[in-house]
Amino acid sequence: MECLHGRISYASWRLRVFQRLFLSSSELNGRRTISRRVIDHPTTPTGSQFQHPEYPKEPGQYDDAESTASETEEPRLSQTLPQSPLMKTVHPNLEKKHKKRAAKPEDLEDLRRNPWAMALASPPRMCSATGTRIPRAFLTDWGMLKRPKSDGLWFMPLGLLKDEVAAAAADHRSQRAAGGTSLPIPYMDMSIRNLVIRLVDRLPLLKKLNSVLASHVYGTRSPVARMFPYRWKHPHGPFTVREEKQIIWREDMPNFVLSRMRADVVKQLKQACNKYKRLDATNRVWTAIDLNEYSEAAILKELKGVKPFPRMECGAVLVMGTLINSQTGVIEPVSQDKATSNAMGTLPEYLMLPHLPSKVPVFELAQLFSQKELEEIWGYDSRFQSPALYFRPNDPITVNAMLALWKLKGFLRHDSVCETPGPSDESQL
Repeated sequence: MECLHGRISYASWRLRVFQRLFLSSSELNGRRTISRRVIDHPTTPTGSQFQHPEYPKEPGQYDDAESTASETEEPRLSQTLPQSPLMKTVHPNLEKKHKKRAAKPEDLEDLRRNPWAMALASPPRMCSATGTRIPRAFLTDWGMLKRPKSDGLWFMPLGLLKDEVAAAAADHRSQRAAGGTSLPIPYMDMSIRNLVIRLVDRLPLLKKLNSVLASHVYGTRSPVARMFPYRWKHPHGPFTVREEKQIIWREDMPNFVLSRMRADVVKQLKQACNKYKRLDATNRVWTAIDLNEYSEAAILKELKGVKPFPRMECGAVLVMGTLINSQTGVIEPVSQDKATSNAMGTLPEYLMLPHLPSKVPVFELAQLFSQKELEEIWGYDSRFQSPALYFRPNDPITVNAMLALWKLKGFLRHDSVCETPGPSDESQL
């Protein structure tokens, strides 16, 4: 590389480097204006006039005679180089910026009826146990409850106990209005009433927490307080040292949370059933699928016979745990046939729709619920006795039912052994 002698600007040096890279040797020799001979020896060693070597001019610096000619000729080499995406004009012909049209209510209607869009649109929050930040729809709120006639502060999943807490508060108000002796409301003072943390819905995580937190001795500082934010703890927050020692964790917390989540899903399915009471109606919320075999191929075969309808990709397949007996034509529970019961749990988590390039989740109710809860669902409405249902949400009630099913499935997804809760696990607060 040539010596620059410190007198060539960076723009000129860059232009010469690009000429070396992109021009042929003949063109380069023709355009070269500087040589070592010119630099080392003056053109007139004995003359009265000293001629300095001609260096290339700065880009854009031309004589008046050359300026008009250069404009009509080819563009500069620097203009032919690829431009940075940050500097390049994306729309060169767009002279004026146009304001983006605001979304109309009808544009957002399909998103509001899409459970996955609604879940992902919820604000991200952090799990206090794992530090994971996920949408709030996939987290459960946890807080403190105070049982009647007890000094302990029970750390409970408040997001799953809204009905019980609301009923206890209503009884408390009615008894106070009647002037009778009212039981203490299952809450504490205002300073820590609305303090909640969020935990991700995973049964393996809850079992690990239970092995650590259930061994706490009452009267000592509870390890539950480790999950609290720093601004909650003493002396900076509303929790006192005495209250931190009163925090109690249920010994059967995994089974208790599982039973409450199952009860919540059953309630949501009943509400969705009451809102749309007919099968295969114009709203297409519920579509019956007949199955003679408990397999993925049988489900795909029946889905091919279903005529496509709008927003079909927003739905899911509910395998109800029953089959049509090929000999008698009677719908029977899957658990009665040993060969079929062995196939439970073998269905994939997702299915590709035959008519659309979209996957939908598959919910095996026999894997999500106990036998008692399955019988409750089957007996609530005749549509739940179908071998399978295609469920497509159409309003907030059905969207919440779909998300409740998804949370229950996610709660049990990575647990190898799922214990069915007994009667003692469903005890009230």
